[in-house]
Amino acid sequence: MAITKTMHMKASGKGKIDVHLEHAINYILQPKKLGNANLTGGINCLPDAAYEQMKATKQMFGKTGGRQGYHFVISLKPGEGTPEIMYDIAMRFAEEAFGGEYETVVAVHTDRNHLHAHIIINSVNMVTGYKFQYHEGDWKYKFQPITNKLCEEYGLHITPAEYSKEPKNMARPQWERGRVFSKWIEQDARFCALHAENMEHFIFLLEKQGFEIKQGEHIAVKVPGMKRFKRLDTISEDFCRENLETMFKYGDASLAFPVDHAMPLIPIRKTILTPYQRKCYVRMYRLRLAEKKRFTYKSAYLYEQIRKMHELQEEYLVVVKYDVKSFVDLVHLKFRLERVDKELCKIQKEMYRDRASQKRACKTAEDLAFFEASEDDYRERLEQVKLQKKDNHKKLKAMERCLERDGSTLDAELEYRIPVGNMDELTEVTRDEIPRNPHRQTEDLVVSQVISEDITDEIAADVGDRDTADMKLPANKADYMRMSVAEKVFCYPFDTKGIESAFEMVRAYFEKIDMDTGFHSVYEEAKLLSDYYEKQKAEEFIGERAERVIETMKLLGIDAGRMAEYSTDVLSEVFSFGDMEYFAGIKLFNRVIDRLEINMEQQKRYEVFDRIYEEGMQKKDYKYDRYIR
Repeated sequence: MAITKTMHMKASGKGKIDVHLEHAINYILQPKKLGNANLTGGINCLPDAAYEQMKATKQMFGKTGGRQGYHFVISLKPGEGTPEIMYDIAMRFAEEAFGGEYETVVAVHTDRNHLHAHIIINSVNMVTGYKFQYHEGDWKYKFQPITNKLCEEYGLHITPAEYSKEPKNMARPQWERGRVFSKWIEQDARFCALHAENMEHFIFLLEKQGFEIKQGEHIAVKVPGMKRFKRLDTISEDFCRENLETMFKYGDASLAFPVDHAMPLIPIRKTILTPYQRKCYVRMYRLRLAEKKRFTYKSAYLYEQIRKMHELQEEYLVVVKYDVKSFVDLVHLKFRLERVDKELCKIQKEMYRDRASQKRACKTAEDLAFFEASEDDYRERLEQVKLQKKDNHKKLKAMERCLERDGSTLDAELEYRIPVGNMDELTEVTRDEIPRNPHRQTEDLVVSQVISEDITDEIAADVGDRDTADMKLPANKADYMRMSVAEKVFCYPFDTKGIESAFEMVRAYFEKIDMDTGFHSVYEEAKLLSDYYEKQKAEEFIGERAERVIETMKLLGIDAGRMAEYSTDVLSEVFSFGDMEYFAGIKLFNRVIDRLEINMEQQKRYEVFDRIYEEGMQKKDYKYDRYIR
């Protein structure tokens, strides 16, 4: 997602005082970084003469010391935008952020898998002679909001800075946690409201799920991890008392399904786990079980733990990969990973030192050309070391969390709250029935209080009985290793058995052809196949929807070449985005435009799509309002 980074260049203590500024400008203007796009620009200066002009401004105002300049980098999400869009965003950012009073150089780099623009400004204002001031909080309150605004115009992902509207002492993680909890509260509150008979029953169901309730003119809830109560009607207008009464009266409980927030468990044979590995797996199982039995174990009370379930999975995978069998093994692994981290840091520093020595050793143009020719190889080796450091650091953090959990009172509390025995298959565990209204005097239960069907019956399957009889896979390892991912996915029966059975199918097949059936090998293969299959199905879905849209346009006699001239209301009916996510909608819209070979600029595409999508969402909200009333 689009992110703005800010750096500054200090005065050099040796040689030229502004050498860092000169090097920075030379770096961002390198042709190999600019690529074929070759997009550079300047505000109040020429890019090729920027250093000399900035230097002259400093001398004119007698401000040659201290910080020499500021360096901003705006990066987009990989695969998003074009060099032209990136250039437009960077230039407009510079104009808005610095008011046209600083010499500014802009360059778009295309040498990475994500587009990014470098912006360097002089530290001295060419109008007033004052130095540029960067204050704490400027990123949050000033610079990132500008980037967000510009990126939103192009429909690009952003890094939200909205939390800056909250009190100044609110940290970003706390703000993000509040956003996540608000979404979860809305989903659980809607589930309870559609099953509740009246307000008393609704409050009772919320309390049974683990919410702390505060009532008055408004209903507010709170769970561990939240600083203060959150009013339901600020999350959604559906939860004001008047609208809630309408939902109690007309809501269809058969359409309400509980939303699970914990990630699915990795399917494994639990009998092969050591006692310590089983303990790590139980931590994940316990949270998934709590959501299955949300009223029994008060799942809302566990929001904070569920939010961090990805950390539990990381810990479990490391414990299994390194065959940790005891607490002592865990400590030894932590020391081992720390040694690896130190060794990788040492290698990285040596690479930096050697590279600097090679550059200083260049005495002729031929030496410099040879040095620059080896840059790509150096960068590739350096990137590999950085990736190893990142992966090792991630494992080290997981081990440190494991050590903390083993002695934590929170872990002991969860063991007490949610006792786990033999860990039955979760697909075989029936969900809680909706608790009856304790305020009712009659013994009969109304239909809306009972889940009409146990939805787990629809997805339950006996994974243990699956075999490879219906797979079209080769009979030996060599032939299988030569297959592409696409060919492998075609051979496995994902269409009938689903991706949740991927692990067991791969393990069973690996046993048959005598391949490594260790957890890590099977898991990596199953994940590779599952990810490819899901991506393939998503592409098929977009393709099918695009064909349907095109057929609809033909039936309605819509001239594709004049699409942008048709009313938003008509186009909204044609595309019928419904519940599609924003970026899936963009993909569908672009697929239709490309299939019809419509000549429409990228900016125009975003503008037309935004109008259609917004109209579709308004119609959806209107239909929903009519439904609940």
